Amino acid sequence: MFGRSHREQEPGARDIGLLGIDTKFEGSIRFTGTLRIDGTVVGNIQSEPGSGSVLIVNQQATVSGDIVSDSVLISGRVEGNVHAHERVEIFRSGQLKGDVYTADIMIEGGAEFQGYCHMANGVGGSVRTPSAGRAGKPANGQEAGAPAARAEPASTARA
Repeated sequence: MFGRSHREQEPGARDIGLLGIDTKFEGSIRFTGTLRIDGTVVGNIQSEPGSGSVLIVNQQATVSGDIVSDSVLISGRVEGNVHAHERVEIFRSGQLKGDVYTADIMIEGGAEFQGYCHMANGVGGSVRTPSAGRAGKPANGQEAGAPAARAEPASTARA
């Protein structure tokens, strides 16, 4: 009567997950759609590349592990590498300690970022996804090709 029925909603419109403030999760998470984290996650978080997935790390959230998603929005604390096929956004209250692999990045003034940023080459370039054997391990030294940018320690680098 007042719009679309539940059956007529766009695919993925109902694929929204929430990990609440007082929740602590240890282990790997695989998701589709949108996942909002308000609590603590110790482990890797991954979605299917090209699925339109969005991971939101809210202001009170803490993630210790690698992240793979199409888009990653960080307002809380992340310690691990971030592989975002489309975009990474680090907001004023966000803290990221790890390397970023993405096609597009936005760092708001006041955000903290420690690590390397590896940008995809050209428009529509692909971002490499970590292999299963490397998941959860921090990047050590240079891999194929030199990093596109190097951020200084958080104490000196504030965007």
